[in-house]
Amino acid sequence: MDSVLVQSWLSTAGIAIDLMGFVLLLREWWLAFFHETATLEYEKQRSWERSLRHHHHTHASEQLRSHLDASARIHDEMAERSARDRHVATLRSRKQVFVLATVLIVAGSLLQLAGALPGPIFSRLMP
Repeated sequence: MDSVLVQSWLSTAGIAIDLMGFVLLLREWWLAFFHETATLEYEKQRSWERSLRHHHHTHASEQLRSHLDASARIHDEMAERSARDRHVATLRSRKQVFVLATVLIVAGSLLQLAGALPGPIFSRLMP
């Protein structure tokens, strides 16, 4: 096969793979943005819940206060565990996407470089 044709296809494949890697990287940034937004929204919700809880606690009888405290503690533990699990899952997903995007971008760039080599050098490298 003609080395110029092979180089053209290497460049084309490199651009396509590079583009796929970049799109995956954009997806990872998108996930990061939404995760950060969700985290801020979660914190706002938790703050509102604490404020409401404090209001109920100050207007409750002594007997009801101990129940409200225990209930609040259980609710806080469950909410924190759920938030931590979501955070870990998001980080794991983002890490996988980032690593794959990096591999694709590097591989695509190397293919583009191989496709851009001068013809005589490329011919010597190919068996």
